[in-house]
Amino acid sequence: MRYQQLIFDVDNTLLNFSAGETVALTTLFEKHGIAPTPSLVAAYQRYNTSLWRQIEAGALTKDELFAKRFVTFFKEQLGQTVGPEVDQEYLGYQLGIITNGVAKVQKSRLSESGLAPLFSSVLVSETVGVEKPDPVIFERFFATSEVAPEQSIMIGDGLPSDIVGAHKAHLASVWYNPRRVANTSGVTPTVTVANHQELTDLLTQWAHA
Repeated sequence: MRYQQLIFDVDNTLLNFSAGETVALTTLFEKHGIAPTPSLVAAYQRYNTSLWRQIEAGALTKDELFAKRFVTFFKEQLGQTVGPEVDQEYLGYQLGIITNGVAKVQKSRLSESGLAPLFSSVLVSETVGVEKPDPVIFERFFATSEVAPEQSIMIGDGLPSDIVGAHKAHLASVWYNPRRVANTSGVTPTVTVANHQELTDLLTQWAHA
């Protein structure tokens, strides 16, 4: 795996795309000889969401979720017996967020999208007092991150914020550019992708590297 941590922007990037989860599931299923069909991925996502709803209701702990989610899913849906260590295979990427905006609004949007539980670190500019591309916001993120900057990559659609910010912080970057906007920033992203499929393919390639 080339990178251990994917750091997403929220607006127009993450909320339109759940690449990290899809790639992780695809890689895990393929490792166990299972075809990662869209219906199977969707079935797991529904099941996983139901478990997180139980946590919110106080009927399940996170430790219980991590111990049972794949053990139960593989047994009931695939007829295979696996141990709880499969959960560590699934967590191939550490997922983080660095986003500009109002903390309450952004965190609410993440919660409503159902994606919030996937991310170990979420940093909103309002809580730092500076916005991307200021390198301070990246420094604050990595002050508590378990993964070093050289093992991380920023993924975002904002050329002047995400990509220029990553450059200032000496961080690799993926520019998600579906509108194919011309790059006049003077900064060259590590990779440019034009759609979700290209980004999925890229992350899958790294996951198998």
